[in-house]
Amino acid sequence: MSRSEAGHWCLPSSWPAGYRDCVIRSQTGLRCVISAARVRPEPLALDAEGCVLGNPVHWVGALKRFLPWLSLVVAANATQAAIEPGLVAQLETVIQQEMRDWGIGGITVLLTDDQRTLYAAGFGEAKRDSIFRVGSISKLFNAVAVMQQVEAGKLDLDAPLPAELLPLNPFPDAPPVTLRQLLCHRSGVPRECPVGGYLDASEPGLAATVASARGCVLVTRPGEKTRYSNLGPSIAGLLVERGTGQSFEAYQRAHVLGPLGMNQSAWTLARVPRSRLVRAYMRVADGRGGWRRQAAPVFELGTIPAGNLFSTADDLAQFARALLRGGAGLLKAATLAEMWRPQLTEQSTGFGLGFMVDRFGQHRVISHSGAVYGHSSSLVLLPEAKLGVIVLANEDLVGGRVRRISRTALNLLLEARFGEQPAASPAPEAGADLNRFVGEYESQSYWARLEVRPGRLVGEVSGQPTWFSPVAGLKFTADSRIDDATPVEFQTDSAGQVTGFSMGVQRFRKVGAQPMPLPEPWRAVLGSYGPEFIPLVVSERHGHLYVMTENMVDYRLVPVNRQVCQLPPGMYVDEQVVFLMDPKGRVQGINFANMVFARRKAAPALPR
Repeated sequence: MSRSEAGHWCLPSSWPAGYRDCVIRSQTGLRCVISAARVRPEPLALDAEGCVLGNPVHWVGALKRFLPWLSLVVAANATQAAIEPGLVAQLETVIQQEMRDWGIGGITVLLTDDQRTLYAAGFGEAKRDSIFRVGSISKLFNAVAVMQQVEAGKLDLDAPLPAELLPLNPFPDAPPVTLRQLLCHRSGVPRECPVGGYLDASEPGLAATVASARGCVLVTRPGEKTRYSNLGPSIAGLLVERGTGQSFEAYQRAHVLGPLGMNQSAWTLARVPRSRLVRAYMRVADGRGGWRRQAAPVFELGTIPAGNLFSTADDLAQFARALLRGGAGLLKAATLAEMWRPQLTEQSTGFGLGFMVDRFGQHRVISHSGAVYGHSSSLVLLPEAKLGVIVLANEDLVGGRVRRISRTALNLLLEARFGEQPAASPAPEAGADLNRFVGEYESQSYWARLEVRPGRLVGEVSGQPTWFSPVAGLKFTADSRIDDATPVEFQTDSAGQVTGFSMGVQRFRKVGAQPMPLPEPWRAVLGSYGPEFIPLVVSERHGHLYVMTENMVDYRLVPVNRQVCQLPPGMYVDEQVVFLMDPKGRVQGINFANMVFARRKAAPALPR
């Protein structure tokens, strides 16, 4: 390794292009393993941590006397192990496989401990320093801002909130809505707002967005159940504005992003360098059972605190390290501990204050994922192990694939640092009779169609292409854009005939060859509604109405009367769909969970 005249480190010209591993020793004697990929005999610019700036980023150079602060080194001192190149190669193989199998154009991955970056790489269209929309990871920063104000005595987690900020409470003798409930998604407020919600590109701003919900009502009693919401955290963010006299964005810059040195992050498009914002893509429902892929639109959500943050992997790593150090520079350790405790439940997992609390093997895991118009993301922390993984992708709704990469990276880190071996994945069962599982199925929320293609059980689950991998007997795992090895188990009758299957929490039953036809009055509502880039598509399956929302899945509608249907378990559970008709009974539009959309001038969706 030599230094060029420009002062950049480069590999000897005698090294052929390809994959190489090398080992260097710093003056401290620390053994540092460097994984090199696609090396070129040309100067490569390095950042302050010794990582190559470019695309892809797979190897680490040495800076100034070969200091041990190298981005692939897991160890904080000479007694700790480095990430072996074989483990890094495993991670990169999985990343490339996911991109190939699921059509993902670009991914950035960063691994960190509580002190420094251990590995960072950009793949495909993504660079290490690319700016992504991080979606609901924004909620973590919002929760930090709220809790800073709680520490300052300006906000109270358990005091009743002002009625003028909330939807109406229609439940007699219901408890008041509190800030704690908003942050842990147990307030009962709707998922979205009539104005400024996820399906609205008008960019009305935070205050107008929250104000639009005043004419709505709570969906469930406060504290009764967990219902994920973007409105709830947005109300909390507006309370920060009211308490500080600053805009939410200005407060974040001064008290969260600024102190962490997150200089590449922004809450508004005006502060985002467009040249570094990665180009993102999404599949859009075409209204006839198919999809088209297009560039994702870029606009500001009205629910800014819930999902509008733009950031880079390195900036998110600054945030992750502060959290792994007990909130250093942001919050008191006791405050962070409360945020990482599941709230208003006896369960050991669930939503804390902003954060999701779960288990990864024997480890507690603190995390949040994000999905917003062409971007899928994940930030995962193991607080006791002091390790973190950040994955950012430039493809809409590929959370299942992002989770697989995160899971692989966590296993790699645990093996490198503690020698922990991941639980063995069950070997696929060979020779299984897959044809017995073929057929049409339906659950409370979804439909499914399974078939066998060259030796593999595949299908669609409410519009999502899904692969089923046999494990043993009637047990499989399911993978799709949104599923990562989800457990599946088929059920049979006394004669051994397949009658249905479970997939996660959904229970599917096999549908007969002659399902009931859709009642004729319901055929009038079939079609597409709302924006071209994220239409609501009402279709028919097995004699039931379904609605495709957010270009994700078809949800089975439960009729209340001719114009009103209830949404099943899923993103909008317990909310309603109302078909809007003119005096002659012709459907002109739809009120979907308080968001009103006109009917699109397109052919009705065909039965699929």
